Amino acid sequence: MGRHRRGVTTDRDNFCDGSAALSHDYFFSCLDPSQMLAQVRLEPGNWGTPHFSASSGLIDMTSMVTFEAARKRAGSVTAGIALAVALTSPAAGQEPAPVLSDMEAAYARVQSYTARFVRQEVVDGALRPREEALLKFQRPGSIYLRWTAGRPAGREILFVPGQNGDRMLVREPGLFASLATIVMAPDSPRVLEESRHPVTDIGIGRLIGLILDNARRAAAAGDLVVRDLGASAGPEGPGRGVEMVLPAQADKGYYCRRLALVIGESSGLPLRAVIYDWADRMVAEYGYLDLKLDPPLGARDFDPANPEYAFPRWKISR
Repeated sequence: MGRHRRGVTTDRDNFCDGSAALSHDYFFSCLDPSQMLAQVRLEPGNWGTPHFSASSGLIDMTSMVTFEAARKRAGSVTAGIALAVALTSPAAGQEPAPVLSDMEAAYARVQSYTARFVRQEVVDGALRPREEALLKFQRPGSIYLRWTAGRPAGREILFVPGQNGDRMLVREPGLFASLATIVMAPDSPRVLEESRHPVTDIGIGRLIGLILDNARRAAAAGDLVVRDLGASAGPEGPGRGVEMVLPAQADKGYYCRRLALVIGESSGLPLRAVIYDWADRMVAEYGYLDLKLDPPLGARDFDPANPEYAFPRWKISR
């Protein structure tokens, strides 16, 4: 996804504390529920579906599934049927688990979308406040954002590839700041003071690219573990929880230690992503709520002169 920062924050309850050995071929093959429960207990942490955290407005993916949920799931297994919801990690050189690669095919059919984009990140070692913005996206890479919650509430950003010297337009809230539109690079140092990624990395397509780039490299090296976390019913709607676990060694060049996803039931797209560093600390959460695929977006939606937007005509380059 381009340039990014790494940081740390306080520990949360961890799904996996990184201290236990991880099996490359992690799956449930036993048919006896008691044996399956024994295998469940080999994995450290708590089991349960991702749930909504009222304190942050984000899904707390670190409190994954209750043991009771795993027990009930185990009790439903009948003889002759392997646990269908479990995912097997691919052998070295194979394509990642279909649940991951299928996201790419699902996104290939999408030309545009709107969503409430939610993020909370660790930047320079500090956990930033939760932010929420209206997001409009249209291929090949046009982006409009208007922040509705968080410190930059009222900020607007517009980026259209090839326009303004491949720079974005920024309208800041406030009496004096709103007198001019700021023209700056999407990866400006000012942007990276507030986020782990350039503005052009915002979007479902970039997220899928990040996931599959790491998953394919890890699968080719025999480093990939994929887990099914079961059904999810968070604020983004019904979906499926999936976790991708990568090697604990940061020098292997992967983006993170592990990444927990919620994949939309109807869209097949990642609607929530929670990223953990090599100390298994949460460093970023991203969400796409109220996702609408292929709405009737037009040139006006990516025009600063749109009367629904507030970009001043006077521009300042930075």
